[in-house]
Amino acid sequence: MSPNDNLPVLSDRKKTILFSAIDNYIKQASPITSLLVQQTQLHDLSTATLRNELATLEAMGFLKQLHTSSGRVPTTQGYRFFVNEILQNTTYNAKDLKEVKDQMFARTNNLTEIVETIAKTVSNTINYPTVVMLDGLENLIVQSVKILFMISGQVLVLIDTNVGAISNSISAPSNITKQDCDNASSVFTDIFKNQSVSFMMQNMDTFSQSIKQSMQNYEEVFKLVLSVLSQYKNASNSNVSNKGIIKMLESPEISSVEKAKNILSVLDDKEELKNVFDTSSEDGITVKLGNENKIDKLNDCAVIKAPLILDGKKVATVGIIGPERIDYATVASVLKFISDELKNKTDKGGK
Repeated sequence: MSPNDNLPVLSDRKKTILFSAIDNYIKQASPITSLLVQQTQLHDLSTATLRNELATLEAMGFLKQLHTSSGRVPTTQGYRFFVNEILQNTTYNAKDLKEVKDQMFARTNNLTEIVETIAKTVSNTINYPTVVMLDGLENLIVQSVKILFMISGQVLVLIDTNVGAISNSISAPSNITKQDCDNASSVFTDIFKNQSVSFMMQNMDTFSQSIKQSMQNYEEVFKLVLSVLSQYKNASNSNVSNKGIIKMLESPEISSVEKAKNILSVLDDKEELKNVFDTSSEDGITVKLGNENKIDKLNDCAVIKAPLILDGKKVATVGIIGPERIDYATVASVLKFISDELKNKTDKGGK
């Protein structure tokens, strides 16, 4: 089913019972029973009445019984109803998430390092595998280009943009000197300042003659910068934190070796990750459940993702892969907090 399909309307009582079932299953992996609902939520109703309500929810497709004599567990449709409600009311307590903020922005405003930190921070907080994919870097505006000569024999190409820096190091020819790097930094900054990274990628050849006339060892330095830009253009630029993989694989829904292998293969395949975490046609936090992911390997999983916006432009997507029994409220609140903090960082000039 699609998240946009119309779901049946539930009475307040049925909704309370369904949400109690899902909340209990998320926390305990324990099927819901009429007695448990009575003890935790609806004390005034008899277990007989609650059994009838649970049976109705099962008939409507929100719950299912694993065994004839067992309690009930949520279906994908049940989770979808639950998630739709949560996404309409996602909030967070900034004080509770202060540690997340401190980890994200304490050390750097280098975009590639921020991406790595976000992946680790979210994975530490949620304890499920987290993916952050850079996307849209070509739209950022160049403020300066720095080519730094390093004692190790490498050159660090650092492109400072309106929302942070992108960088990469590369081995340098032996005839490149620190002065060559300093000169090249001035030349590239003069030419490409206030232009987009995309403009820089597309017009390197166009400006090659003027660059050649402005500096010695032109070809070597030109090739270095072009190589770094090509890496950004062609790479999927994803960072995956697998810290929570053990917790995920211990989930009842993903207990078989085959299902575990399927998920691990997706996490290891950058092209599949790119498809899974594509947010080009989506705004805000989205949740794909089971076969909504359109990848058979993730039929028992939930994918929760959000675009990361800096200076009004999407530069990355952050997302979590977990079982359908994931704590949606906590994940959604953390993703919303990170999205808002990145926006605030941009609004305050990165300070």
